[in-house]
Amino acid sequence: MSAALQPQTAEMQEMRKKLRIEHMLDDLPSLIAGTLEGAQRTADIVNDLKRFSAMDPEVRLPVNLNDVVERAIHWISKGTTLRFEAHWQPGPPRIVTGSAAQLQQVLMNLLQNALDAVSGAGTMTPIVWISVEVVKDCVCLCLRDNGPGIAPEHLSRIFDPFFTTKPVGKGTGLGLSISYGIVEQHGGNLSVHNHANGGAEFVLELPLTMSATRGLSEPHSSA
Repeated sequence: MSAALQPQTAEMQEMRKKLRIEHMLDDLPSLIAGTLEGAQRTADIVNDLKRFSAMDPEVRLPVNLNDVVERAIHWISKGTTLRFEAHWQPGPPRIVTGSAAQLQQVLMNLLQNALDAVSGAGTMTPIVWISVEVVKDCVCLCLRDNGPGIAPEHLSRIFDPFFTTKPVGKGTGLGLSISYGIVEQHGGNLSVHNHANGGAEFVLELPLTMSATRGLSEPHSSA
């Protein structure tokens, strides 16, 4: 190296040190990864909001809630590598009036939320108990998990938009909020409490469609 370049090289090295160039280069991979993760999270939020804004409250048909539960369990099972147990025994048709696709989204959100809560708490196998029964003029669906439950200070905020107890980068904080909105649009109610036997229990209440129930309960005559 020529003598003329040596002072310039020393000056450049000093400048790199002052500007912490090496430090920034070392941090670059994690910064890029964080940016990509943030972009994906933003995309997830936008997609959730688009799905919610596209809901048509006018399209309402008779829906057997038992079928909705079956499909939700099926698709969550297909979409996860996590092994879990679902204790669910369908009974007579439980008919509500609404959108089968939207109600399935609610059930899938509740199921996924339960699996995340249990798997994030330790190594135990996630277990969910689901029941559907008629209480007066409502269909009442209860979904309970074997997780740690919800902290008392979080119970009143659990359906707030963007509120989440999951680690940073996991979830958008919109799943339960959107589910609450869907149920509300169906004239129902979605609530949560900590079960006496442990875990969180979500309670979904929807108006019962009596005429549709009678129609589905009657056996079809053979030709």
